[in-house]
Amino acid sequence: MHFPASLGRKQRLLAGVLGIGLGFGLPFLLSVAMVAASGELSLLILPLPFLGALWVIQGLAPSGYTLEQEGVRIERRWRRRLIPYATILGCDRRRRPIGGLLAAGINSLFGSHGPRWNPRSGWHYLAITNTDDLVFLEIRGGFVALSPTNPDEFVRALLAHLRTPSPRWSLRSG
Repeated sequence: MHFPASLGRKQRLLAGVLGIGLGFGLPFLLSVAMVAASGELSLLILPLPFLGALWVIQGLAPSGYTLEQEGVRIERRWRRRLIPYATILGCDRRRRPIGGLLAAGINSLFGSHGPRWNPRSGWHYLAITNTDDLVFLEIRGGFVALSPTNPDEFVRALLAHLRTPSPRWSLRSG
């Protein structure tokens, strides 16, 4: 089952205004003004590095979560990640402090992802696109925070999947 990850209201504003408006719109307008003032057409490429940075950032943001046969897959354009069911100890929606010190991950325009440490909640991994509808997967050594669009449905489906015993295959030699 696939569960999309939509940007929250605050993240949509940040991505739209800051990311696209300031990150691409402002350099584009500056390049047009510089071309008009100097007549040098090569200045039109000024916004391309900013556009490339936006492309990379959105490619690392979670786009959804899929319950596969082996585990929960964090879907991204690049660097997909699988959390095996064997490592998931539980799943709930109880609020916890997230983020904090030693943030090795990325807080970007399109969500937050990467490992974090907080003195109140310890080590955890964020793969979120909004901060309102979070689902927490308890794993050995901490937790993983996800933000599916339908969090209650995701929790029900995951808990049902965790309760279903995995098939045990035996190989017989004979």
